[in-house]
Amino acid sequence: MFTQRLKMNAEFEIDELPILAKGDVVVIGAGPAGSSAAAAAAAGGAAVLMLEKKEQIGIPVQCAEYVPLSLVAEVPVPTDCIAQRVEGFITYINREQVAQTRAPGYILNRDVFDRYLAERAVKSGVKLFTKAQAVAVTDQGVIVNEQGNLSMVKARIVIGADGPKSVVAQAMPCPPQVLAYAKQITVKLRKRSPWAQIYFSPSIPGGYAWLFPKNDLANVGVSIDLSLGGNVARALAEFQQYLIKEGVISKEVMRTTGGAIPIGGPRLRMQQKNLMLVGDAAGHTHPISGEGIFPAIVAGKIAGSLAVDSIRTGDLIVLAQYPRQYLTRFGEFIERGIKRKVEYNINWEKTDFPVLVRKTWFAFSEYFKS
Repeated sequence: MFTQRLKMNAEFEIDELPILAKGDVVVIGAGPAGSSAAAAAAAGGAAVLMLEKKEQIGIPVQCAEYVPLSLVAEVPVPTDCIAQRVEGFITYINREQVAQTRAPGYILNRDVFDRYLAERAVKSGVKLFTKAQAVAVTDQGVIVNEQGNLSMVKARIVIGADGPKSVVAQAMPCPPQVLAYAKQITVKLRKRSPWAQIYFSPSIPGGYAWLFPKNDLANVGVSIDLSLGGNVARALAEFQQYLIKEGVISKEVMRTTGGAIPIGGPRLRMQQKNLMLVGDAAGHTHPISGEGIFPAIVAGKIAGSLAVDSIRTGDLIVLAQYPRQYLTRFGEFIERGIKRKVEYNINWEKTDFPVLVRKTWFAFSEYFKS
């Protein structure tokens, strides 16, 4: 509603807005993608502003927190950001164990990790504004709402790291993304485990349930593609009761969170003129697993570096390299994921469920067959 009023009054309001700040690059969103983009641009000598709508970066946590070990090749991961190391994941179909896949990784303390990345960006020279919500992107700049007060941020390049409902994406404009919806609880784990657990069931259409151990705690959640039916809250409640009955977790819930996960693959338009999208705003999540921290950080680094090159040369055409560079890194991985997601949806309720999971989940060799 606020944005609609803004659009109706734009002709006589925008020119009157006070200037909050000016820079070479403004990054909207201080998650892993945004902080990585901001840090890369600042390290290259650009004057970078970063806008974050939350008062405290990283809170609330909206993530299952599992990342691959290879993340450390892209960004340092301090020990206080890590809850525990995992050896991989165990896959269950209809609550029967069918595979154990070695995939070393970390379960993060995501709030600590996000704050670390933002602090790292600030140390690189980024000017951070919290409680600053970007509400629109115009030819004049980014309109910001700070607790009811509107102002303008001006920059030559805008990087949108502002999630699935990105205002930068709306300005390009991009169509809405295909989304799954997830709900997660953090509970006490009765016995520590070095393995994450993934559960597939017909009662969780287009998604799966998970248990990711965090020492004496665990993230327990469910994601569902609602286009195939199902109910996220009901599916999570059923999964929670099953784990309690099996003696895996305690009844007490420490934290509840949830959110939307892009599952349609990268947006067809990730860059336009002086605008770029990174992370969830760009659809940089795997269509099957929903994992997005690793590609978000890589995308942010690419976008930030290209922003520096563009400013240095005075040529926005440089930014057109961004989609190609991202897809060179992740294209084959994502393309296979998109194909398997389409295959899953087409054959939902048409194919024997265990057979369908084996064809569309990367724990099985069938997933990698052409």
